[in-house]
Amino acid sequence: MNKILIAAAIPTLALLWAMVRPEKPAVVACVDLERVYAGLDQHKAGESRLDELLKGEAVKRDKLVADTQSIQAELENFNNDSPVYNETARKLRDSADRLRVFEDFLKRKMEFERANLVRSTYAAVKAALSDYCKAQNIDIVFMDDATPPFDKADPRPITQQISGRRMLWFNPALDVTDDLIKSMNASFAAGKK
Repeated sequence: MNKILIAAAIPTLALLWAMVRPEKPAVVACVDLERVYAGLDQHKAGESRLDELLKGEAVKRDKLVADTQSIQAELENFNNDSPVYNETARKLRDSADRLRVFEDFLKRKMEFERANLVRSTYAAVKAALSDYCKAQNIDIVFMDDATPPFDKADPRPITQQISGRRMLWFNPALDVTDDLIKSMNASFAAGKK
C-alpha cells in the first residue's frame, strides 16, 4: 500500500519541482571571510579603537597595582602584632581585591568589545555583500573555508577538522573577496569624510 502511494506521489513531486526550479542556473561566488576581516579598514579602525580603550584601562590598572605595591611596602615597616600592621594588612587585602575585581572587569569588558566588533563587522559584511550581489547579479555566496591549512598542532583528529569544512574546492574565478574589500573600504572612507 505504501509503495503504491509513493509511486503515485512521484509524478506529482516531479511536477512541483518543475514548477519551482529556477529557469536559469544560479550565479555563484565565494568569499574568504578571514581575508575580508583582515583587509577591511572599518575592522582595523575598530581594532585601533579597542587598543586605545585597552591603553586607557591599563593606566587605571597600573595605578591600582602601584597603590597595592605601596601598601605592601608600607606593611613591611610595622611589627606583625601591632594595630597599625593589622590596619595596613586590611588595606592591602582591600587594594588587592580592588585590583583583582578591576582585572576581571577589564577582561570581560574587552571580550565583550571584541565580540561586538566582530559582530558589527559581520553585519556590515553581510549588508555590503547583499548590495554587491544585487549589483553583480550573484545569486548565492559561499564562505571559502577550504583554503586554510590543517592545524597539525591541534589534538583533534584530522577527520573532525575535515568534517567541519563546508567546501572542498571552488574555482578561484568565483572569489569576490578582493572586490568586496575594495567596495567596503571605499564606502568606509566615504563615510568618514
